[in-house]
Amino acid sequence: MGAKSSLAQDTSRPHRFHPMKRCRPLPFPAVTALCLFSISSATGESIEHWHQAAGPNGNWQVEGTAPTEWSATRGENIRWRTPLPEAGMSNVTIWGDRVFVTTHVPIATLKDKEGVTDIIGFCLDADTGDILWQVELPGTSFISLAGGFTDGTVFAPITDGEHVWFFNRCGSMGCYDFDGKRVWLREWTPRFKHNNRQAEPFLIDDTILYVEVANKEAGATMQKWLAPGVKAKGRIEAPAGTDPKGVWTYIHGIDKRTGKVLWRENAGTVIHNTPVIGRTSGGHWAIAHARGGPHQPLETPAGQSLTSLAPGREGTTLWSRELPGFDPSFSSHWNEKYVFGFHRMNHLVMDATTGKVLREQPVDQGAKLWAFDPEAQDWVEKTDVAVPAGKRHPNTNQANLVIGDWHWFLAHDFPYLGRVNVETGVIEYLELPAQLMPDRTSRENDLRLWGEGNPTNRPRNAAGFAVGDKGVSGTGFGHISAASPTRVGPHLFLPLVTGTVHVIDTRIDRLNPDALIATNDLGPGGETWTLASVTFSGGRLYAHTMTEILCIE
Repeated sequence: MGAKSSLAQDTSRPHRFHPMKRCRPLPFPAVTALCLFSISSATGESIEHWHQAAGPNGNWQVEGTAPTEWSATRGENIRWRTPLPEAGMSNVTIWGDRVFVTTHVPIATLKDKEGVTDIIGFCLDADTGDILWQVELPGTSFISLAGGFTDGTVFAPITDGEHVWFFNRCGSMGCYDFDGKRVWLREWTPRFKHNNRQAEPFLIDDTILYVEVANKEAGATMQKWLAPGVKAKGRIEAPAGTDPKGVWTYIHGIDKRTGKVLWRENAGTVIHNTPVIGRTSGGHWAIAHARGGPHQPLETPAGQSLTSLAPGREGTTLWSRELPGFDPSFSSHWNEKYVFGFHRMNHLVMDATTGKVLREQPVDQGAKLWAFDPEAQDWVEKTDVAVPAGKRHPNTNQANLVIGDWHWFLAHDFPYLGRVNVETGVIEYLELPAQLMPDRTSRENDLRLWGEGNPTNRPRNAAGFAVGDKGVSGTGFGHISAASPTRVGPHLFLPLVTGTVHVIDTRIDRLNPDALIATNDLGPGGETWTLASVTFSGGRLYAHTMTEILCIE
C-alpha cells in the first residue's frame, strides 16, 4: 500500500484545529436489536456483560464510558494481562466476573502452522486475569494458524450467564457450564472452499445462529487443501449427483440446550459476509445477510437478503434482491428503515421493508479528504476529490459500522477512515497513521508511520514462531478480514492487525483531524498481531492479541 496518490483537488489548506473543538453531538440511533441482557445502568455508564462477538445489542455498539488512552508497551492503564499458550483471534466475551476466549492448541514446530485443527476454550477471572479452567474442542478440517482471514478460533464464545458455547471453525461447537463441565459437543467436517472469519454466531433467546453447509456429508468432500500447505487444483464443485444448493452455506438455527439444528434459511449466505441481526419496522427479529464476492462462491445469484427470526417464521425469506457483481465483504448493518452495504465502488442504501435499492452512490468521487502531508507534518484539507479507496470495493473487509446517519468504514487501498451520510450522501475521509510504533518510556515519543507500516513487522507466538499472516507486510487496511470497529458511547475504537488502535470521537460535525483523539497500542510495534475487536464491560476494555489477553481501564 503506497502513501501517495493522484488526488484531483479544488481547494487545499492546512489543518488548523488545535486544540480539538467539541462539536454538536450527532444523535445515536435507537438500538435496532432489543438488548438480549439487562444493562446495569440506565445512563449507560457501565454494562455488565458482552456476551457475544457483537455485544449485548448485536451491533458492536453500547452506551458507556470507556478508557480512551492506554499503552500495553508501557503498561499504561492496563489492569491485567494474561499470557496465552498459542495464537487466537476471537473477540473476548465477558459475563460479570468471567471472561471467555479461544486459542489454538500450541504448535510444536513452525511447519505445524499450516495444519492446525484443535482449539482451547478458556475461562478467566475478569478482575485478575487468572485462568480458572480450560477445555479442548477437536477439529477435522485443518487450517493455517493465525491466517489473515481465519483460523479455528475465529468466532467469539457466546454465554448466557449459565453456560458458554465455544466454536471451532475446523468443525465443532460445544456447550459448557460455568465450571467447565461439558453439556454437549457437536462435531462435523465443514466445507472448506474459502478462508473466512466473517459470519460471527449470534444468540437469540435459546437459538444460536451459525453459518454452515447444509449437506454435511457432501460438504465434507469439498476441501481447499489436500494436505497442509498443498492446495487442491481447479474449481471446487459440488460432488456429482448432489443438489448444488445442498452444499451452499446457510444461516442455521441451533438449539443452545442440545446442539440440534432447528431450522435454516433458504436464500443462502456467502462466508465473505457478516450477517447482522436487528428489528424490522414491525418490531420483529430479522437478520440481514448476503451472497457474492471473490473466488467463485457457490451461493448464487449475488445479492442481499433479509430473513425472519420471528417465532414461527424462523428462516423465512422476507425479501431477496439480486445485485450482479455484488461483493458483500462487509458487515450487513441495517435499521428499521434501511439496509446498508457497498456495491463495487458505490455505497448502497436499500429499503429495509422491500429490498428496493434507494441509492447507489460512488464513494471514490466528490469527497472531502484530510490527507497528511509528511513534509509539513500536518493534515491538509482537500475538497471535491477523487479518492482511490479501492479497486473491487472501497472498504477493508468487515471494518464498517453505522452510527446515526453515518456509515463509517476503513478504506481498502489507503489508510483512510471514511464515512458516508446515509441520508444526504456526503462523503468524508480522514487519513490515519498506518501504524503506531510506541515508545517504551513516553507517549510523546511514540512514532506514527504514515502511508505505509513498519517493513520489519515480525509478530511471533508464545513459542517464538513467526506466525500471523497480513501482520508482516500489511497494516490492517485492505485485503484482510479485519476486526469490526466497536462503539462505546461517543467513541469508536478501530483496531488494526498490528495492534494499533485508533480512537475516534463520533460527535464531530465534520470528519477532520480533531476526530482522532488517541492512537494506542496493544503491544510493541512490529511484534504485535490481532484480528479481534475491542470489547467492553464494567467500564473496562478487553483485547486479544496473538500472545495475551489484556484488560484496559
